[in-house]
This record gives sequence, C-alpha cells and structure tokens, in this order.
Amino acid sequence: MIDKLTDKFGDNPMVLNSRKEEILSYSGPLKYDTIGELIQNLKQKVPGLKLKLAVYKKLLLVMIESLENILKYNENFDPNSFIRTNYSQKFKIERNSEKYFLISTNVVLNRDIPKLKDKINQVNGLDSDGLKLLYKSTITDGRFTRKGGAGLGFIEMAKISTEKILFDFQQIDNEYSFYILTVIINEDYYNNK
Repeated sequence: MIDKLTDKFGDNPMVLNSRKEEILSYSGPLKYDTIGELIQNLKQKVPGLKLKLAVYKKLLLVMIESLENILKYNENFDPNSFIRTNYSQKFKIERNSEKYFLISTNVVLNRDIPKLKDKINQVNGLDSDGLKLLYKSTITDGRFTRKGGAGLGFIEMAKISTEKILFDFQQIDNEYSFYILTVIINEDYYNNK
C-alpha cells in the first residue's frame, strides 16, 4: 500500500523515476522498541551500503524524527480502533545512485491537516538561515506540549533534507486521512562537505 500511496508523487518525475533499491521497510504498530530495532537494522546495513558517516547520521536523524512523529501522533488513537487495525503506520528508506528517500505514512485526523500543511509549507519556504532563525524562535517561545507539537521535527528534517519536504493527504473518510511524508537526502551533497 505504501507504493500505491507514494505514487501520488508521480507528477514529480524526479521522485517517481529515481526510486530503486529498498534499504529498510516497516509496516505495523509502532513502539519505542520498534524504533530501536529499526535503528539497529539500519546500522547493520551501513557497511554494505558504503555510506559516508555524514550521510548515515542524516538518515538516522530524519528516520528518528519521522518515526517519533508517527509514534506520538498515533497515541491519539485507541489501539483497537478500526483505523489502527486497518491502516498501519509505515516507514521506508529507498535509494537510487544519488538520493535517499525516507517515506513515512500514518493516519491523521482531518482537522489536523491544515496545521500540518502550514508547518511543512513554512519550513519549505525558508532557506538555511531562515530555518535557523525559526528553530531558535521555536525553542525560545515555549509552545511545547508533552507530545511535542511545536514543529521542531519538521524544522530539523528541512535543515537536513537537500530538497523540499514532500507531503500528501489521502482522505479515508470524513474524520481521517492517510498522511504521506517524504524527505530526500542527496548523498553527493553530504559527500562533498
């Protein structure tokens, strides 16, 4: 289902035509233990992938941000609900010869979509200096909750990504939508630093 959902980015030929090798894939209930296992799984694959340390760290940071966002958000849903049992969270890392695609999917409440869109569009509209200023102001304004919600994760991902964060929402019903987030990391960008 993740492939079918991410085909929504088909109007961006760079994304559609460049997905080749699957590095890591997970579908199912997400817990902190699961995140730890996925981190270990990626770490074990690093020698075979011949990743530079800088690229590995960037992948790891975005992976952790993405998975924690899913985990924290899905605490809103009853584990036995129809939504949780029929629309599982997914995470995937794919690569081609030059780029890594970190794709995460999960169900969100339709009422939260405008806020999510605003936060992602805001970070997508900023350059590196603007992201640094937004990060600093977000840290100092104190708008945090127990579950986060200040948008720091998106800021971190935008700082790491070498391209705009891609996102889409596919409506399930009047209350829920499936949320797809793709962060792209260009390997050459970090290899030349």
